[in-house]
Amino acid sequence: MLSILIPTYNYNIVPLVEDVFEQASKCQVAFEILVYDDGSNSILNIENESINLLENCFFKELPRNIGRSSIRNLLGNDAKYDYLIFIDAGTIPLKKNFIKNYITVKNKTISVGGMTYGKKPLHKNHKLRWLYTKKRESTNGLHSSNFLIKKSLFQTNIFDESIKKYGCEDVLFFNNLIENNYKIHKINNPVIHAADDDANTFVKKTEYAIENLIQLIDEDKLSITHYNISKIYKKLNALKLDKFTAQFYQLLKPLLIRNFNSNHPSILLFDFYRLGFYCSLKTKY
Repeated sequence: MLSILIPTYNYNIVPLVEDVFEQASKCQVAFEILVYDDGSNSILNIENESINLLENCFFKELPRNIGRSSIRNLLGNDAKYDYLIFIDAGTIPLKKNFIKNYITVKNKTISVGGMTYGKKPLHKNHKLRWLYTKKRESTNGLHSSNFLIKKSLFQTNIFDESIKKYGCEDVLFFNNLIENNYKIHKINNPVIHAADDDANTFVKKTEYAIENLIQLIDEDKLSITHYNISKIYKKLNALKLDKFTAQFYQLLKPLLIRNFNSNHPSILLFDFYRLGFYCSLKTKY
């Protein structure tokens, strides 16, 4: 009935697997849990191997890194049941009836559970990631952090494997479903994001996502009006203010990075950083 699919990279995934295994077992349905590590060659995988001791649970480390889209497609292809639940590493279900809630809506074409944030960040320089989840990701958009989809639908609407780096693969995935007139159901069934990226790591991942976004727009896979940051850039470009924004961003960049690593990182400054980075790529400044 149910395949629970978890892509991971260099992460101890055992607590998440034990949680969803316990929940699925109580639901008294046929299920499997597949966990694929994307070629991290991490010492953490020694511990992750213990997943194979759980009934109907399988951990596998890929011999090479294939990217966030490809590993999701591989998991979906290898799944043996008709309903797929994708869950991201670095998250944990908020509710103890997380799996049961998805089983309740399994006849919906696709259901997205959403994301929320923990009570506090793990460390000082992790606060930017925590705040971003709290102020942005938990309130807006569609995320691949956890969702249920029928396998038959997934097989004809897979993730775009041209996206190798972090970011925007879920934006394109859900956008394609919407454009093909599939209704996406949002349900109150979130996972808690661990917010375990330090500020510098999160900034770099954000830059990768913006690079992907620009590429997808340039390739006409996404509209420039689809994302707030690209819509604002379009207005700045029309007003011939895009290069000025890029210059101002470059001037302030060291101060912005210092703020992001502080006890009081500003989400508004981070929004400006994202816009400035976008403008600098587009203007090549």
